[in-house]
Amino acid sequence: MKYYLGIDGGGTKTVAVVSDEFSNVLFEGVGKTINFYSVGMAKARENLSSLFDEIYKSLGKVSFSGVCIGCSALDCEATPDVTRALCDGIFETEKLHVNSDVYVALQAAGEEKCRAVAICGTGSIAIGEKDGETIVKGGWGHIAGDEGSAYSIAVNSLKAAFILYDENKTTPLVNAACSFFGVNNLRDAIDKLYSDDMTKDVLASFSEKVGAISDEDVIAKTVILNEAHGFSRTVISLLDELGECTHLYLYGGVFKNNRLFEECFRNDISEVFPDLKTEHLSLTPQRGALKVAQSL
Repeated sequence: MKYYLGIDGGGTKTVAVVSDEFSNVLFEGVGKTINFYSVGMAKARENLSSLFDEIYKSLGKVSFSGVCIGCSALDCEATPDVTRALCDGIFETEKLHVNSDVYVALQAAGEEKCRAVAICGTGSIAIGEKDGETIVKGGWGHIAGDEGSAYSIAVNSLKAAFILYDENKTTPLVNAACSFFGVNNLRDAIDKLYSDDMTKDVLASFSEKVGAISDEDVIAKTVILNEAHGFSRTVISLLDELGECTHLYLYGGVFKNNRLFEECFRNDISEVFPDLKTEHLSLTPQRGALKVAQSL
């Protein structure tokens, strides 16, 4: 039997799916992030190895005919050095392709001649393809921007909450921040905020609380709208460059969980591209990676 493996390594989690040569799914599992920029290469390898341990527990110590890994630390195909640093010694495969997580999401999109995918998860990035050419916008990482990402929403909301707290104002956003850190006095959150346990993905999860209070808190609503406008500019720049793009696919936890963000984003896009068809990605990125693995 031949085995094929597709992996989507996002900023918070890594999802793997294994199939046989007839596309029968034999395994699907979830592990921790393999983004080596956020957790370091050693931890990324450890997380990847743990995911393979789960695969081997289920299927035995199999060798793969093809493996495709999408990793959120990348925005193009990995160099041989990066591929070796991340993967060597962890698994056996005849053919291997390592690229960005947004690349495998694009492979999960439709077969339109010119299409694009916008991702807002822990980070944010957009990718498009026209006549075989791939163009990437955004994806600069949490230090440089990533507007529209869960991390950016969370950090900017926390900054606003801290200012409000210093002004002795009690608002839903301040209360949400206290709840997130498990404190009554927001100054007690400082040690937790800068602890080793407050990883990028954990901090990004505060964005869900921000979304939940956006109807009642004007600052939370403003942050979300600003983030949506910021990411729509990124995507509009991609669509401008692509030219006659017909479909835009949306993916990621922010689009899935934040109604206000998606509405604002869609409105921005439709104002500039009224004929563009925008919809959620129906096939998961790990299935896109699996398609690539089967084609290697």
